[in-house]
Amino acid sequence: MHSSLHPASGTTTDTAQRLTASDVRPNGAPGKPLRILLVEDSPLLRSRLESMLSQYSAFKVTGLAAAEAEAVEKLDSTPYDAIVVDVELRPGSGIGVIREARARNRDSASGHVWILVLTNYDLPTVRERCISAGADYFLDKMREIDQLMPILLQIAGRKP
Repeated sequence: MHSSLHPASGTTTDTAQRLTASDVRPNGAPGKPLRILLVEDSPLLRSRLESMLSQYSAFKVTGLAAAEAEAVEKLDSTPYDAIVVDVELRPGSGIGVIREARARNRDSASGHVWILVLTNYDLPTVRERCISAGADYFLDKMREIDQLMPILLQIAGRKP
């Protein structure tokens, strides 16, 4: 069993790996799925991720963006429970999206917005920049993409 890294605490957990869709009540309440903003500049990967997420009743992709400005605009128009964001966007940066999401969420009464970075740039400096900006999870697309769904399922179970 693989462990997932929760970078904010620096600890590992294997709980996320044991959860399945049947273990989690969507967003903590029946009929209310986790609202997800998906920020990915690759049309192919964005489509695949959206397809993967749509297979679970616990999730609803309520926003798609390919660039930083587009994602920030969506933050202002729709409430989200979780954001899945790439670091390298054309144009812009996922780190800018993370900062903007945290700035907007800081004064919000709607609860914590979970931010999951999914990137090909698994470098210590990039990881640190994402964590400093406010990311909750940092996953390498090549080695850790299989952890995305279990982590989101775990988050869906935590939402009030």
